Amino acid sequence: MIGYVLLALLLMALVLILVRTLRFTGENPQVESVVEEAENIEGLARKLQDAIQIKTVSYVNKSDIDYEKFLDFHQVLEQDFPLIHKELDKKVINEYSLLYKWEGSERTGLPSLFMAHQDVVPVSEKNMSDWEEDPFSGTIKDGYVWGRGSLDTKNTLICSMEAVERLLEEGFRPKNDIYLAYGHDEEIQSNDGAYQIAKYLEDQDIRIGFIMDEGGIVSLDSVPGMDQAVGLIGIGEKGSLDLKVTMGGEEGHSSMPPRHTALGRISQLVADLENNPMPMKLLKPVEDFLMTIGPKMGLVNRIILANLWIFKPLFMMVFSKSNSGNAMLRTTLSATMSEGSPAPNVLPKTASVTFNSRIGLGDSVAYVISHIKKTAGKHPVQIDIIESKEPSKISSTDSEGFRLIKETVPEVFGHVLVAPYVVMAATDAYKYEKVCDHIYRFAPVKLSQDQLDTIHGTNEKISFKNLERCMTFYKTLMTKLG
Repeated sequence: MIGYVLLALLLMALVLILVRTLRFTGENPQVESVVEEAENIEGLARKLQDAIQIKTVSYVNKSDIDYEKFLDFHQVLEQDFPLIHKELDKKVINEYSLLYKWEGSERTGLPSLFMAHQDVVPVSEKNMSDWEEDPFSGTIKDGYVWGRGSLDTKNTLICSMEAVERLLEEGFRPKNDIYLAYGHDEEIQSNDGAYQIAKYLEDQDIRIGFIMDEGGIVSLDSVPGMDQAVGLIGIGEKGSLDLKVTMGGEEGHSSMPPRHTALGRISQLVADLENNPMPMKLLKPVEDFLMTIGPKMGLVNRIILANLWIFKPLFMMVFSKSNSGNAMLRTTLSATMSEGSPAPNVLPKTASVTFNSRIGLGDSVAYVISHIKKTAGKHPVQIDIIESKEPSKISSTDSEGFRLIKETVPEVFGHVLVAPYVVMAATDAYKYEKVCDHIYRFAPVKLSQDQLDTIHGTNEKISFKNLERCMTFYKTLMTKLG
């Protein structure tokens, strides 16, 4: 009798799994690009070339930064965008950051704000020979603009300005104010640029209704299990934490070592932390992302995602096997630098390892530190925080701003599935949380994983087609907001 009951329950479960899978269809965007091709992309490429040639490089040691380059960059913008500098109100914030205000005709609603950053990361001298073109030449070749910042983020800065410049030429004026905000210190995450712009807005009691910054992209192949392009709209970002962990030991000559040196002990701690990561969590923003892309994945993935009520443990185990999947599901902790003895034959009195953590939504800096101490157990550790940022707030997917981005992506990029997404890296966007509730992170470019890897890497470049899409996206979205 019990066997029949179990068999009946099994059959019911199988039927339920089948029904849920069949109903797990999601959206089916069939929109081909409905936006006309932009004109004079060569001219836009030359403006990006001008921007790349100015070495607005940020260094962690601020005394190494050549701030005069940022003033040179401002002059280039004045030269390349004359109508903006004639028609818009421009403010220089904290000497080097820029805030432009395009006043609306009616001003009955809250303003919108488009972000980018002027600064770029350095290029290592030892890697210069690996570049096919000089990283600060802005070389235009084979339908690409080459150079540092062509994807991060002088492209979005120039394209957003070009969109405004062209709308001004057409006589367009938005109904509500539009701001362009370009900080100068995003790459070192200091509080001199975007933070000061946001503070200015707060001090002026200016509330922003919608913000768009870098973050997600239209991904060709970076979402595991997806053959279709996915527009990843960042609705929040993980926190970040840099810290140094130090452990002590017996100093002396290496010819008479103790059983465990300081370096050995801290190496064991690193291994223990890698073998015992912080627990996985399937939070709502991540689940929303999966529920959006799931119906377009293969049959096995569809069955699993449609039936997380039974397959959730299996899903999390499998999904976390990839680096990207693992990063979505948990707070990560990576050992990146180490220090020990100054000589091969000297036992170190102390040894230290520097970690970088990307803190998942719902976790905190304090939680990461607690996890390290717990893993170290009885061995005393000294933990020094170098830099920290808690996870951002999460923006709604029901807002007008998200709806407009979601609508505009397939209009510009064609057959693209749009999904909410949690950004793994840090941006400047969280610095505006006091003045805006609806902050979205999306750079309007279509990239493969190989192209993404050139950001902060070698041979960074952007295609003319992506420049066209990027500028057209801003122009289309600004028109809708207006």
